[in-house]
Amino acid sequence: MDTDRPQQEFRDAQEQNDIAAQLLASIVESSNDAIISKDLNGIVRSWNLGAERLFGYTAAQMIGRSITILIPAEFEDEEPSIIGRIAKGERIDQYETVRQRKDGTRIHVSLTVSPIRDRSGKIVGASKIGRDISDAKKAQEKQKLLLREMSHRVKNLFAVASGVVALSARTTTT
Repeated sequence: MDTDRPQQEFRDAQEQNDIAAQLLASIVESSNDAIISKDLNGIVRSWNLGAERLFGYTAAQMIGRSITILIPAEFEDEEPSIIGRIAKGERIDQYETVRQRKDGTRIHVSLTVSPIRDRSGKIVGASKIGRDISDAKKAQEKQKLLLREMSHRVKNLFAVASGVVALSARTTTT
């Protein structure tokens, strides 16, 4: 009877788990999106290079600090709401909001927030994925401005045409 077989199977499973964890860590670290984890008190537990690029803070500057550093004063009520929903096991998809970089500039971001569970299934924190949508927001605002301008000009053209028709109607006998 082979007594080494269960030990070998355990080592193989452990190696597969290690490979999967290493792959996931590599994906998170190389992502252009900000990938952040925090506990249920809003304290940052992990911070990838995408977060560094987006917000200007290094991992060393953020890990152990409150995520509220990134939230402008008029948006502070969002964080307790997000934590409350996460604590109930909810996932928040494509939430658009404003955040503040280290240099004080504000950026529009799209956030997805998911619960993080421990081995027993208890919710212990949240994973946030943030993407800068500032350029898309600027393009959207520009498009709205152009549509308003176009609408204004079309209305002016109709007013001119209507005036010409009204003048013609006054002088026409048939």
